[in-house]
Amino acid sequence: MFQTTKIADLVYIIEHFNSYPLKTQKHADFLLFKKAFDIINNKKHFTIEGLHELIGIRASLNKGLPERLKLAFPSIKPIIRPVVPNVSLEPNNSNINYWVAGFVTGEGCFFIETSKSKTHKLGISVALNFIITQNIRDSYLMESFTQIFGCGSLYIVEKTGIIRFSVKNFSDITAKIIPFFEVYNIQGVKAEDFNDFKEASILMRSKLHLTKEGLDKIILIKSRINRNME
Repeated sequence: MFQTTKIADLVYIIEHFNSYPLKTQKHADFLLFKKAFDIINNKKHFTIEGLHELIGIRASLNKGLPERLKLAFPSIKPIIRPVVPNVSLEPNNSNINYWVAGFVTGEGCFFIETSKSKTHKLGISVALNFIITQNIRDSYLMESFTQIFGCGSLYIVEKTGIIRFSVKNFSDITAKIIPFFEVYNIQGVKAEDFNDFKEASILMRSKLHLTKEGLDKIILIKSRINRNME
């Protein structure tokens, strides 16, 4: 986790996101955060009015107020969240593609799925799945990924308020997803997951997953992929 709380450091954080605005609805959180920063930076939080305004902002951020603050400030109402325009991503734009790679580094996952199967000789089927998950409020942006990658489907989980972009088709993964990230690289430890995902795809493309040796290799790869998410 990267974290900074010093006012002098937060100035640089705010300047950065002023210059490079967030593309998701999280930009509304940033605008509220910036408003809270101004209250504290100007020492208005030492007044009752400023403190109440600060807590009202906190009530609209992320998951809202924790129970202890609700009990301490029962009359506080969440401040109205800023309206942020829906953003769609322009396909075939290298700057956008680099942004997508960075976004997937934080919000995407490369999965290897295995399941019991009566139709497979070894009794186990193997599938690859590339997933990006976001809050449903960013469904407009998520729709852009079908254009960026030229494949994939969107699934909404109403109960959790989540929207998921998923690519399961093997030919789409090998012809579109993997080549995309070979050009626009995943960063950090998730790059290891991508490399594992790619290695599994090579085994599957060669039909080696239908052999015991190849299947054992894929199961080994699966055991180490996404381990940094735990």
